[in-house]
Amino acid sequence: MNNQTRLNQAPPLPPYYVERPEVSEPLKQILLSQETAKAGTLVVSAIYGLGGIGKSTITAALAHDSEVQSHFHDGIFWATLGQQPDILSFLSSWIQQLGYYDFKAINIDSASLQLRKLLSDKKALLVVDDVWHPDHVEPFRVAGDGCRVLVTTREAQIKDAISYDLDVMTPKQSLELLTACFNNELTAQELEYAETLAKTVGYLPLALELAAAQVRDGISWQELLGELEDLIVGVEALDRLKAEEEPSDAKRKNYSLVASFNLSLKGLFDDDRLKNFAWLGILAEDVTITETMATTLWDCNLVEAKDTLRYLRQKALLLPGLSTTPETNYRLHDLLHDLALRLVQSELGLSITEAHQQLLERYQTKTEKGLWHTLPDDGYIYNHLIWHLEKAKKINEIH
Repeated sequence: MNNQTRLNQAPPLPPYYVERPEVSEPLKQILLSQETAKAGTLVVSAIYGLGGIGKSTITAALAHDSEVQSHFHDGIFWATLGQQPDILSFLSSWIQQLGYYDFKAINIDSASLQLRKLLSDKKALLVVDDVWHPDHVEPFRVAGDGCRVLVTTREAQIKDAISYDLDVMTPKQSLELLTACFNNELTAQELEYAETLAKTVGYLPLALELAAAQVRDGISWQELLGELEDLIVGVEALDRLKAEEEPSDAKRKNYSLVASFNLSLKGLFDDDRLKNFAWLGILAEDVTITETMATTLWDCNLVEAKDTLRYLRQKALLLPGLSTTPETNYRLHDLLHDLALRLVQSELGLSITEAHQQLLERYQTKTEKGLWHTLPDDGYIYNHLIWHLEKAKKINEIH
């Protein structure tokens, strides 16, 4: 009998994934131990509350581990919450995945109770990713004795859970990641630059990949390091105007991440690319970005949409999406989603409400006689139409 899990909702590992056994092995042992069974919940948090440290990637690696899959053979469920989660939607989806298709959830409590019943005799792993508020976790803590709940958070304090603080990559792992980004061995001189770069960006995986994309695009190592250091100094100076105390090591690492973002945006070369990136900010968090939906988002044809998506992926501003779908698709890191959202007003000249209204106007041109139910399925809008109508202050249009 094949004891592998029949369902795994974990996202794919990034193309430049570097193993971190000093983290993944202890986490796996904690996850599978009887001690964890008593608490039922394991929380992977970021040391000092750092973003871009690799919490979701490490968790996805655990979900793809054969031993973990064999242990949780009834399924690995995944929900990425973000700041404004649709908890009921996630719970309802999990209930359906467990084969209970006729259940209609009235509210979060009823869905949570139904999930508890369905999981009572199961061996499943429930991943609740990117938690911002501890209360958001509680509806998911419904697992039976054979299940575990694995939570990732920057700094939310989860009661009665086992905690594991994730640190940054080691210098050696950072060099492995940079080397993988270039698909070839680095020269001695390049290795020296790479070591300096890794230290400059605080060994944060997201910052490393963003910086590597700049070198791949032709910026010299010296120019990259010079610009990054200048940007970090600028970000730190701005922050110190607001705070009197000396910046901590954690703050310096965050400065390096912000500087990496700013450098990546400078590298977008033209205003249209920057505007395209800004439009991503009004999408719901943690969604699959399809080529078809991008034609509506950016008001362009399919060839242009594909070209822009590939371009943003090459810049490390997008993540690869699920490989199980016929159409190429992408995902957006939550920190980059926040960055794009902050650009809506400055780059698009629109308020958040106006941007949602404009997107809905584009979708409305694809309906028959303005009827929302006639919209073609682009892999996105069916699941998020009501959310966009609420954001656009047009919720009455659904009736």
